[in-house]
Amino acid sequence: MRRSLPIALILFAVLALAACAQNINLLDETKLQDTSLLTGEPCEAPCWNGITPGETSYRDAKLILESDGRFKITEESEAEGDVPGRAFSFAEGENNPCCQVISSDGETVGSFMLQLAPSMTFGPLFDKYGEPDYVTGQMVSEEQSYVVLVYTDVPLVLYSYVEGGGQGEVSVSNKIIGALYLSESAVEQALTCTQMNTWKGFQSISTYTDTEEFDFVGSGVGDETICPTN
Repeated sequence: MRRSLPIALILFAVLALAACAQNINLLDETKLQDTSLLTGEPCEAPCWNGITPGETSYRDAKLILESDGRFKITEESEAEGDVPGRAFSFAEGENNPCCQVISSDGETVGSFMLQLAPSMTFGPLFDKYGEPDYVTGQMVSEEQSYVVLVYTDVPLVLYSYVEGGGQGEVSVSNKIIGALYLSESAVEQALTCTQMNTWKGFQSISTYTDTEEFDFVGSGVGDETICPTN
């Protein structure tokens, strides 16, 4: 488990790695069945299931999930040497792992990633959370792509499926396939080390996959002392 990934890479790690697999299906019904981003139950983002990045201790987050009969811990990495970070993955029922909780200091949850079954569309979430601040896109195949939608105020990152690969459109009907919940300090670090485009509305995904000239370039990009690449 890559607990040492810089937070900017965590933004894209789960789905980017999945995109490298053959015959990947981003609309995976075996992923986490959860619509709490819409319902706000049992708590509003960036809280999920009683866990809030930057507030909930790593120990308490693990206890919450272990005591919930829906989930099971599948893998955990402990702090080693001078690297205090810890992380664990969990699954829903007998499905493959869907989700990961990460603590960069080994004490407090800094972020957690949920890979979601396609139970929600972007439209209702757009109505609830408004326009994202930053966007980037990834084409997976001729048929599949996704956009990463960054909300710095919540803070929250949504992963939205776009059908049609590079010819697809970002729209209210796009299925939500993942969510990354962040602490305020984690999103600040992410923005320091990330290149993205600003939100330009419901456009072709090519608008957000063009990496020739990003609208936003973090102040630490290119400096490996600030933003290590491995």
